[in-house]
Amino acid sequence: MAKKGLKVFISVDLEGLASITSWEEAFPGKPFYEYARKIMTGEANAAVEGALAAGATEVWVRDAHGNGLNIIPNELHEAALLVREWSGGPQGMMEKIDRSFDAAVCIGYHAKASTPNATLKHTMNGRILDLMVNGVSLPELGWNGLIAGYYDVPIIFVSGDKAICNQAQRLFENIDTVAVKEGVGTASICVHPNKARTMIREGVTNALQNLKSFSPLKYQPPFTAELHFKNEQDAARAGWYPGAKRIDELGVAITCDDFFDCLRFYKLCS
Repeated sequence: MAKKGLKVFISVDLEGLASITSWEEAFPGKPFYEYARKIMTGEANAAVEGALAAGATEVWVRDAHGNGLNIIPNELHEAALLVREWSGGPQGMMEKIDRSFDAAVCIGYHAKASTPNATLKHTMNGRILDLMVNGVSLPELGWNGLIAGYYDVPIIFVSGDKAICNQAQRLFENIDTVAVKEGVGTASICVHPNKARTMIREGVTNALQNLKSFSPLKYQPPFTAELHFKNEQDAARAGWYPGAKRIDELGVAITCDDFFDCLRFYKLCS
């Protein structure tokens, strides 16, 4: 059984939500965006409910997609604190996580850029081909796992498409996953949204009840962070960051003893 009084951080993205398949659903002004907001809020609620069922007494939800204003506040579970918009700080999708949290959960996540048969795959802001740390190519989940790990907080559960679940299993020593869809080229095979919420709710509860079996994602220093851009001009600009070096036409790297310095590099250069 999980201990009582758990404090849980939930980061919610959009591209990996059940049934979401097209960029026409992903951003304000797009034809099906309001539908996606409802799905996003529903899956966030399922994760909150799962955390509460496992004994959580404090749950924070980070709206981690696009403008950070996607989750519908008055439809979110009343027990949750909601982090909206972007502060300009370097923690991004993990805004406000710190050492006071017992665990982190990621909902609606997607695979990294160039992953075959992955729904709406990309890395961060769309200008990046690849993000690497110590030679490991990372999806957003991996980068966010290292942010959580910086504070000794384990990411214990992720939901999204089958591709990100597979990448999660390779990156983390132990993580529970729920695949709510499977990519087929740019199409997807989808679990019903109601069933997806049930799977997420049960998955989060189960993971928290086995919290001791998870450990934070941490790499050993020094840390070498690499940004590989789609556009040479972006690489040229990033190459001016203090301590950074161009590694090829599209790549820039920095080596740091403190991972937080890598976060600053990414924030200011991406």
